[in-house]
Amino acid sequence: MRSFRRSLAIAATVAVVAVAALSTAGCGGTAAQVDPATELSKSAAAMKAINGFHLVYEVHKPANAKPGSGLEIARVTADVNSEGSMTAVIDVTQGNVPLKLNFVQVGDKQYLQMGAWQEIPVESSPVGKLTLGTSTVTILQQVTDAKYVGQESKAGTKCYHITGSVNAEAVKAIAKSTTTTAPFPVDIWIGVKDGYIYEVDINGAATTDEPEGTWRSIVLSKHGASVDIKAPI
Repeated sequence: MRSFRRSLAIAATVAVVAVAALSTAGCGGTAAQVDPATELSKSAAAMKAINGFHLVYEVHKPANAKPGSGLEIARVTADVNSEGSMTAVIDVTQGNVPLKLNFVQVGDKQYLQMGAWQEIPVESSPVGKLTLGTSTVTILQQVTDAKYVGQESKAGTKCYHITGSVNAEAVKAIAKSTTTTAPFPVDIWIGVKDGYIYEVDINGAATTDEPEGTWRSIVLSKHGASVDIKAPI
């Protein structure tokens, strides 16, 4: 009888260990198994290897924020190719009046549709030297104090959620300008299976003109899409 009970106990222990092992495998790794620095590095390499992607960049402000008096970017909906060229619809506000601008960037040249397409100098462009495609990938290589939070779903894809901070210079390439030198907290979601970026959230006001509570999101999709972007004129 004792031998029978001992056999049952051993079988139960083996079953528990097996279930635990299967559960861990199904979760895609525990915090101890996921090294955030490694995942960030792998993601940067994966993103550089694809032909292009779709992104939506958005500036989020508190509901009670007062509208600015100048031209402000609210959202950029764009397709980006591996060469860094971009075609986009830019939602801006000018004195609280919403406007939509069609925009193309090929190499160092920028074009804006104002009735007819026109080539515009970077210094007078609504986006300036904004490089959303390459800068989003560059952020992965500049994250400090990276921590693995856990797994979450983005657009139906299992992702590693990683937090950390990036310096103001890295954010400047995305926010167009910064007047702070303090690091920005970031949240990054990287596909468990493909290593692609699915979302980057940058927390904090970039300039003294932005209200406290401002943050930015960059949501990526259509990874690997081939985007042929040519100058419109």
